Amino acid sequence: MQIFSFLFDRHLERTVLALAIALSIFMLTRPADSRLAAGRAISSFLLYPVSRAGDYFSSVEELSAENDSLRTRVVSLSHENERLTQFRVERNRLRDLLGFRKDSFFEFMPCDVIARSSSRFHHSITVDRGSDSGVVPGMPVVGYKGLAGKVTQVFPSSSRVLLLNNKSVSVSCLVKRSRVVGVLAWERGSLFSLDYVGKEEDVLPGDTLITSGFGRVFPKGFPVGTVFQVAEEKTELSRRVGIVCMTDLNKLEEVFIVIGGKDWKGGEAYIELEKSRQEEEAGEGEANGGGGEQ
Repeated sequence: MQIFSFLFDRHLERTVLALAIALSIFMLTRPADSRLAAGRAISSFLLYPVSRAGDYFSSVEELSAENDSLRTRVVSLSHENERLTQFRVERNRLRDLLGFRKDSFFEFMPCDVIARSSSRFHHSITVDRGSDSGVVPGMPVVGYKGLAGKVTQVFPSSSRVLLLNNKSVSVSCLVKRSRVVGVLAWERGSLFSLDYVGKEEDVLPGDTLITSGFGRVFPKGFPVGTVFQVAEEKTELSRRVGIVCMTDLNKLEEVFIVIGGKDWKGGEAYIELEKSRQEEEAGEGEANGGGGEQ
């Protein structure tokens, strides 16, 4: 230890020079191929911090650009949220003036699929929520992307859900864009048809299908499927509309039971969202103010 202290603390320049000379002599005594490989290894070792610094600054630039893009998106979404909030207040006020029933939103009870029954004529699943959790027959069931079925049988700790891919299930739907109404009927796999659509009705491939709310079996507005085919029937009075279901009914692992509606004014989720946004804005204001005082 004393030798290293003597060499590097008291005579650092001479020690480095001596090591460089010794390394040069060693390199000169090696074959050409060995000298080339050793030179590359030494240069890589010496230049590694420089390359890492370059990667660091490039990643910092990318993160800065991404942060700028996210800030722009946050501002845009904040303004859009405020605009939609004003529309909601105006719409509710007009509905009150006209005497319409108040809008409502739904709660979703998460469930795990614990069993599956699948045959040629019957497709259903069993979930881990039952009457003990407030489930009753007839409640709609949705997946992550859209409508999946409805509750048909309820037990204390489980329920049976009849899926859409059954001939006995018919869903009144409407085209989101043109508001054309039809009845969804299962054909095979994830393919359905929209029946009772007239020849002159405005339906195009790519249109989104949602529940109409007619019959009060399924609430209005839940996504159901996408139009992939529109063809003329031989009768020349109706159209054949092919639908692909948004929810993969054969791969359901988690679903949500739709529970009765609540008044928008009592929307705890919306209140919490607004509260979080205001707290975040207040925190940013304090941070900016604190930075100016330093």
